[in-house]
Amino acid sequence: MDWMQLSLQTDQANSDLVSEVLMGLDSLSITYLDTHDDAIYEPPVGEMPLWQHVTINALFDMDVDQNHVSKTLLDLCNTKILNFEVLADRVWEDECKKDFHAMQFGDRIWICPSWEAQAELPNDAIVIDMDPGLAFGTGKHQTTDLCLQYLDNNPPKGLTIIDYGSGTGILAIAAVKLGASSVVAIDNDPQAVLATKDNVANNQCESIITIHHTDDNVVLERCDLLIANILANPLVELESTFSDLVKEGGSIVLSGILYEQLEMILEAYKGHFECLEVQQKDEWCRVSGTRNNNRA
Repeated sequence: MDWMQLSLQTDQANSDLVSEVLMGLDSLSITYLDTHDDAIYEPPVGEMPLWQHVTINALFDMDVDQNHVSKTLLDLCNTKILNFEVLADRVWEDECKKDFHAMQFGDRIWICPSWEAQAELPNDAIVIDMDPGLAFGTGKHQTTDLCLQYLDNNPPKGLTIIDYGSGTGILAIAAVKLGASSVVAIDNDPQAVLATKDNVANNQCESIITIHHTDDNVVLERCDLLIANILANPLVELESTFSDLVKEGGSIVLSGILYEQLEMILEAYKGHFECLEVQQKDEWCRVSGTRNNNRA
């Protein structure tokens, strides 16, 4: 079945009214996009921020009265009608497959979706079987890439690891396949916990990876390596927790840090960690360091 898609522009203050009018006009779905492609990296908890200039796409049945919809929006809302266009029906799973292929990180790590054969990968490839999903972390984002690069360059053989903010579980799985003795994966998003469980099972790592929600009443033991690929403000807030969880001489890897937030992270962690090193990819940074013996 094909659909008729309406695209229009409005501003942040007017977006709720436009959405209400579209729903009253029997729109089947509404999608918000940034008109000028300005990313929002760290919204406040519980809020759904919008950009100053918003593009809204609304789907309708093919027989929608385009003139009526356009006139109503122009009369009631501060909008600029862009266009109506036919959105052809597709097998959306196949559309996704076109954009997601096997990806290499470092020398050996490969993320491989289920629809691509692994036979063409190098013999020494460390393969993580993973399809894209709702939770964050399939390797395509720079922050995940930076963490995978660290693990590839520093194989955690025999180490105990905490993956704090596990997302899809990609870093926990990579650590296991690179020799970690045990991994605890933690996230505050129920969808991420489910995604981690599924991916851990698909990669046959259930015996080594333990998965928790942050609300679970568990006592975590100190680890040799703590990885946290989250965001800068939570990284600062969690510094005391992380410093307590990493053994003396153990390592920490922090990611999800924009370049302009780097000094804030270095300042927060310099008291309990030494030899802090920074690796940058585009506007994103990774910080790694070694836990000192200062438990004060």
